[in-house]
Amino acid sequence: MFLGQTITCVIPARLSSTRFPRKALAKIKGRELVLRCADIAAKSKYLDNIIIATEDNEIKELCEKNNYDSILTNKHYTCTHRVSEVSKTLQSDFIINYQGDEPLLKYKWIDDIIKFGVTYRYDMVQAIRDLDEEEIEDNDVVKCVISNGLVTHNMRSVELCNNNVKSMIGLYLYKKNVIDDFSHLDMTFVKQWQGLDTQGFVGKYNIVPYNLNCSKFRAVDRPEHIKEIEEMLPFSEEII
Repeated sequence: MFLGQTITCVIPARLSSTRFPRKALAKIKGRELVLRCADIAAKSKYLDNIIIATEDNEIKELCEKNNYDSILTNKHYTCTHRVSEVSKTLQSDFIINYQGDEPLLKYKWIDDIIKFGVTYRYDMVQAIRDLDEEEIEDNDVVKCVISNGLVTHNMRSVELCNNNVKSMIGLYLYKKNVIDDFSHLDMTFVKQWQGLDTQGFVGKYNIVPYNLNCSKFRAVDRPEHIKEIEEMLPFSEEII
């Protein structure tokens, strides 16, 4: 809880990832990816609850065996729909969407984005970071355009790159009514424009960016990223 507001973290995870099937259960230094993310969220000072949202009994059973709440959802074509489905069952003022493939995230960032978003009662806050030059051509690194202090567009590849183009991190804060509304929003660009969920909010809700001021970052998108992340973990674990 922060400033009297209840805050729930929903971690979406599934086995049918297109680029890396069963990645939620892939082990990073002996710990399943989804559990590593839940472990990070569990260190937050402000979260009232953590729920793993999944369509797979195997993930649900693993999480519950490790003392994490989990809810079995319907099948969805975006993870944000899964978060929205769970949110509608909750009594909570704000929802954190922490993508279950971000094991390098720091719990302090969760607390920072909560303090920022709840203090100013923003509809939605998107975690971003500065884009490294070598990542411009990397389609696994999702980018966004910042214009007049708001996120206006999301993409994997860019035609023009300047200081307005940032890298997105899979950490979002929403007012509950905002994420509950997701299934009613225009999904045309989400379905046709590289499947980037956040685009669905554009035009109805203000998406406020929050720069985490971190260096090069990697989510798990492909099997080869496991080794890369394991090599980065000793440093990451020292400072979380």
